[in-house]
Amino acid sequence: MIRLKINLSKQLQQMKKRLKHNPLGQTRKNKGIALLLAITTLMFMVYIASEVSRDSSVEFIVNSQELNRLKTFYAARNSLQIALLRIKLFQQASKMALPPGFANELDQIWKFPFAWPLPVSAGTNAVDRDSMNQLAAVSLMDASYTHSIEDEGSKIDVNDLASQSKTLREMTKKQLLNIFEQKLVADEEFRSAHQSVRFDELVNQIGDWMTDSNTGLSGQDKRGAFSELGRDYPPNRGFRTIEEIRLVPGMTEEFFNLISSQITIYGMKAINPNTASREVLKSLDSGMTDEAVNEAIARRSDPDKGGPFKGEGEACLNDFKGTVQNLARLTPEFDQTPMICDKVINFRIKATGIYGNGSAATMKTITAVVIDVSKSVSQIKGFLDKEKQTQGAAPKPPSQQSSTANQEALPKGPPRVVYWTEN
Repeated sequence: MIRLKINLSKQLQQMKKRLKHNPLGQTRKNKGIALLLAITTLMFMVYIASEVSRDSSVEFIVNSQELNRLKTFYAARNSLQIALLRIKLFQQASKMALPPGFANELDQIWKFPFAWPLPVSAGTNAVDRDSMNQLAAVSLMDASYTHSIEDEGSKIDVNDLASQSKTLREMTKKQLLNIFEQKLVADEEFRSAHQSVRFDELVNQIGDWMTDSNTGLSGQDKRGAFSELGRDYPPNRGFRTIEEIRLVPGMTEEFFNLISSQITIYGMKAINPNTASREVLKSLDSGMTDEAVNEAIARRSDPDKGGPFKGEGEACLNDFKGTVQNLARLTPEFDQTPMICDKVINFRIKATGIYGNGSAATMKTITAVVIDVSKSVSQIKGFLDKEKQTQGAAPKPPSQQSSTANQEALPKGPPRVVYWTEN
């Protein structure tokens, strides 16, 4: 009996110990840990998913923009190729013997604006509009593009300030000076601010940039004026870009903006009165008036008034002079102005590709300059031969003289591109 009581007490003590360390009671006290662990795990999963989604979105946008840039580049490139084709067609057509009335319209081959998809005017009927839309839909080009072609050769070539031809040197300097002097006369604000500026010295320093001699065109050592630019200046070479003119001592931003639209480094060594701008025509002589320029532009644009100026060399100059001389006070130096009424030979192409609409659209512009090197060389040679004749040297026999551009065979392949920039 005693032994039974002892065993029962031991069993009761063991049960108390077990109840004291009951796992059910332990779980009841820590019941929130699982919920916190689940919430923390879910937060980490959401964070990782959002980061992966954000990285994917950024990568998608970057790659999409890169693809759009490629589309705009090749759209601009395609537009440029079409522009080169138009110039080539113009050059080929210029070699043909065409009736005078038709020949005068050849410039429309390169002048006429071009865009793709073809613009649909308001007056186009529904059938033509649907045909144009279908052509655009089946084409592989899902971007749009435009291009413009301008006459580059009928601007003032600043590199001619260091030409081998004395005529080109003197006439180029005269034209640049006329731009500044006519601005002084026409603009009172410009005159009050810059009437003390020696623009002849400024033009001489533009020439000093290119000449080989250390003696400048003003008769003094030119290196002192360029000393602030460094030991490598002046570079004694022609300008490679128009923007380099900004580095010439004395050339302010206002002066540069005044002449930048009228100058080039890809001129055709003569002014074409049929394509030259109003500003370039006015710079031909200090006595050229606005009325004379207006009359020249009206005549070249209207067949009833005579149409484009005609002739070669002096005949071209005399035809132009006969139109403007009654409205201008031309100086005797005007008769030395190099003019060419031939077709345009140097072009500036601006091709633009566009993809997308609105703020998401991307755009690429390619600017290229096309020149006819052989024609430019022929022009310079003509001036040099004429100067030798003036000095008494015997002219070359006709068999040794270079043939004109119309007699020369057109080079194979695309027109020669000498300048190319992308932005």
